[in-house]
Amino acid sequence: NCTTIDWFTEWPSDALLEVAAKQLEEENLGTPEVKMNVCKVFETAHTSVSEMSKRMLEELKRNNYVTPTNYLEFVSGYRSLLREKRTEIGDKAAKLRGGLQKLDETGVQVGEMQVVALDKKKIVAKAKRDCEELLVEIVQDKRVADEQEKQVNTEAQRIAKEAEEADAIAKDCQAGLDQALPALQEAEDALNVLTKKDIAELKAYAKPPPLVELVLCGVMTVLKRPPTWDECKKQMGDASFLSKLQEFDKDLINDALIKKINKYTSQSEFTPETIGKVSNAAKGLCMWVRAMEVYGVISKEVAPKRAKLKAAQDALAKKQAQLQTAKDQLAEVLAKVQALKDKYDESTASK
Repeated sequence: NCTTIDWFTEWPSDALLEVAAKQLEEENLGTPEVKMNVCKVFETAHTSVSEMSKRMLEELKRNNYVTPTNYLEFVSGYRSLLREKRTEIGDKAAKLRGGLQKLDETGVQVGEMQVVALDKKKIVAKAKRDCEELLVEIVQDKRVADEQEKQVNTEAQRIAKEAEEADAIAKDCQAGLDQALPALQEAEDALNVLTKKDIAELKAYAKPPPLVELVLCGVMTVLKRPPTWDECKKQMGDASFLSKLQEFDKDLINDALIKKINKYTSQSEFTPETIGKVSNAAKGLCMWVRAMEVYGVISKEVAPKRAKLKAAQDALAKKQAQLQTAKDQLAEVLAKVQALKDKYDESTASK
């Protein structure tokens, strides 16, 4: 058959309370009163369910078994749930405490940062004022630098033009002097050919040929020595006689000396060709005397141009020195402006 023996025996209320109290013995519910009230809730819940099960059996003919095991599981479930919730709430409380601690620490940090921010605000305000002052100074110095640069450029252009004019005068002077170069070169070549032996031969004359004496007297005239044969022999006795002629300063030839030299060169026989028939050494000296005259004449013509050139060069050098001073001053101003700009950029970046 389908019958089952009902072995379940209900526990009385006292037993339910005692079992619940025993199960909750190790649990901390605050106070004994609270723990007893919780036990009563267990007992009341179990009893009410048992009574409702009887009523359901009578009315619906459905049996719902309420056993002591259900009660024990009920209490055990409560304990498990209590531990779970306590762990959950404990974790949340720990997080809350951590959050509150962080908030406290953040509050302290915010306070410190506010103090720092206040100091930084003062620093930034000062830096801003400094930047503004620097900007004003930069604008003023830049205006001065621009004006100086404009003046320097104008002066440089004017001096460049004057330098071109001086260069043109120098070229004109050189062109005039270049006319004497062929004669000078021939005389120099003739002197380079002469040797001490040639000079010694001329010196050996007790009474030289008239043309030889004429040439050597012309040489003495150029050297500003007495035009006598004794003086000629004395000068030729000097070992550096040829060197004196080769190194003679042609620019010392003046108008008076040119006139004296011309007394010799104007004579028809005072030519290298004529003199060369008598003495090759005298021929070279003749060419030298004539070259000195040519150079002196040309130098006289060029002298005004040289004076003008020197004056132009002196004025140009003075103006170039002034220009360089102005450029140096401009460079100092530009360097100062650049330094102010760098300082301004640094101040702006640090704000």
